[in-house]
Order: sequence, then C-alpha cells, then structure tokens
Amino acid sequence: MNFVITTLVENTVAQTGKKLIGEHGLSFFIETNNHKILFDTGQNLALSHNAKVLGIPLSQVDTVVLSHGHYDHTGGLQSLLEGRSNFKLFAHPDIFNEKVKETDDDYKYIGIPLKKDLLEKNNVRLRLDKKPVQLTSGVMTTGEIPLNNDFEDVESTFLLKKNNEIITDTLADDQALILETNSGLVVLLGCSHRGVINTLKHVSELTAKNKIYAIMGGLHLGKASGLKLRKIMDHLHEFGLEKIGVGHCTGPRAFIALSNEFKDRVFLNTVGNRVEF
Repeated sequence: MNFVITTLVENTVAQTGKKLIGEHGLSFFIETNNHKILFDTGQNLALSHNAKVLGIPLSQVDTVVLSHGHYDHTGGLQSLLEGRSNFKLFAHPDIFNEKVKETDDDYKYIGIPLKKDLLEKNNVRLRLDKKPVQLTSGVMTTGEIPLNNDFEDVESTFLLKKNNEIITDTLADDQALILETNSGLVVLLGCSHRGVINTLKHVSELTAKNKIYAIMGGLHLGKASGLKLRKIMDHLHEFGLEKIGVGHCTGPRAFIALSNEFKDRVFLNTVGNRVEF
C-alpha cells in the first residue's frame, strides 16, 4: 500500500521559506488511498498552524492514534476538536492516567489535557486496547510493548498519581504504529519509552518479518549512556533498516552517534518533512 507521511509537529523546523513553527512534541499526518490518520497531535500550538501552512485538511482526519498519554503528544486534540469530531481514537487504556513529573517543591501534571468524558461528548469514538489493533488494511498498532532486554528501561522520573499516592509510571501505554508500505515495514515511534529495540522486536514478532524498512519518530535517548547507545545501535543493525528518521526526544548526541553509524540512512526529521513509501 502507498503511504504519504507529513510531519506536522516536531521540535525543529528546516529553512523552507514557509511560516512553519516548531514545538516540543510530535505529530504525523498519514495519507492512504482511503484514510487520513494522525499519529499523535503535539502540544497544541503547532498542529493547526502547520497544517494550514502545508495545506493539510485536519477536518478530513478520520482516525487518531496516540502513542502515549503525555501532553506533548496529546495536547493538539484540543485544536482538532474545534474543526472535527466523530473520529476514531485508538490508544492504550492507561492513556488517561494522572501522569506527573516531580518539580522542586511539587508534582507537575504532564498528562493528556482532555478528559475522557469530554471526548465522548464530542462524539469521538474511543478504542482503548492493550493489545495490537488493526486500524485498516496495512495499518496496525503495536499495543503494549514488552520489556524484554536488560539495557532499555523506562526512566524513573516519570510518575503517576494513583489513589493519592505517587508511584512510578512504567508507561505501559507507550505504543508505536506499524505501516505495511510498498517499500516494506515502516514503524512510527512516539517516544519509544519502552525502548526502540523492545519495540522493533515486538513488531517483528507481530508481523513475522525480520526486516524493517524504516523508522521515524522519537527514540528518547537524550540521557542514554555511551554503552546503552552502543548496544542499541548494534541491535538496530539486525533489522536491516534503510531509513532512520529521528527527532523530538532522540537527543543531539544520539543523533550524531546514529549518523556516524548508519551514515546517509539517518535523517533529522523536521516540521514539513514529507516522505512517500
């Protein structure tokens, strides 16, 4: 199947001459012959602005997939609801958990800014599932990603408020999106909180395919040690990747390391980038 993927929200903007804006967040607009899908929605400032500049009709979005419940991936739902309702929204059941991060003297809420009942009142059709879900032909969520190696784990700085207690957030809601394209498997990553290698091995098991043509999104490696980066790059070779588009939470040091390792297969994904598979 043919897919066109446009990056609507990313941390950085290339010098395109267009009035695009960047923000700390992520959103991909995915076009197929029959569907218009959003994978994540950014914080809320950039989504509708960049879509307008790029001539992308958010009013035609029929499906939204959320990679996890942090504000920089879910906040744009507010803008989307202003011009569109009655779309399908796919996510993990934990997407509405009260996610927080510790500050100097308190806990800051960093979760989804919209309540579940508000989405339902706006006729958003919620599909919350821990398991992989087939959205349409050639498009599937990974569902919950197992933690199966000893070098990738979820950062302990992410927390939850539950029953008036603060507990560690294992980010079980973290998921990716699998596209079966004309070029091969393409995996879209939100933040890879459960680990990019854990994610890709899960994808291989789900699809019974060892080769993955491309990955795009955040790898959450800003604080990764040199040893962890080395192990991740060694394992990435196993998938025969031909395109590695990274940005958002990947971190500059990891981007440089990946570029040195995989050469011209790596590119910095920026707002307005358009890729056809």
